[in-house]
Amino acid sequence: MSFKLITTVVIAGLLVMAAAVSAQDDPVGKVDTVTLIVDNMAPGQWMISANVWNDEDLAAIDIPIKYTAGVVRLGVDSISYAGTRMEFFAQKYNPIDTANQTMHFGGFAYMGPDKPPMAPGHGEIARVYISAMGDKAPGVFAVDTCFMAPNSTLMLVDKNAKIIIPALRIMNAKDMPKKEKAEGKK
Repeated sequence: MSFKLITTVVIAGLLVMAAAVSAQDDPVGKVDTVTLIVDNMAPGQWMISANVWNDEDLAAIDIPIKYTAGVVRLGVDSISYAGTRMEFFAQKYNPIDTANQTMHFGGFAYMGPDKPPMAPGHGEIARVYISAMGDKAPGVFAVDTCFMAPNSTLMLVDKNAKIIIPALRIMNAKDMPKKEKAEGKK
């Protein structure tokens, strides 16, 4: 075999392995989905509506995100769980790292017999409000998931402590059909 052919086969093999490693993993049923819907509220102000579709009871959720608007610094103004599927969670958290333009949010639903897990279903779990800091005009706003040390990564955990790596969708609110927008707010 030629060196060129061997190199091509090795690179193709590495790409297949990388795709397999990063694939969603749901040991219980269908692949669950986390959807981040970005809404530009006003110039320099955004809201991210986080939604989850799950087909099993969930005991915990962890969603680390990174956000940017070009060279303009951004700050998280607040996060709200009011009226969402996570409102009843026994413990919620949302550490913010403004210097690195990252944060993660989520919590633990199932802390004992008096706190049930999140039932299967779909709908909004949190709203994150972000604003540009300073007088400069922000660039294009972008959000994605990320890894945050020591061990925060996009995951859901079922009531039997099985880790579920969900699919991720990132959408712009203005591009969504009205019906899908209304269903996401359930």
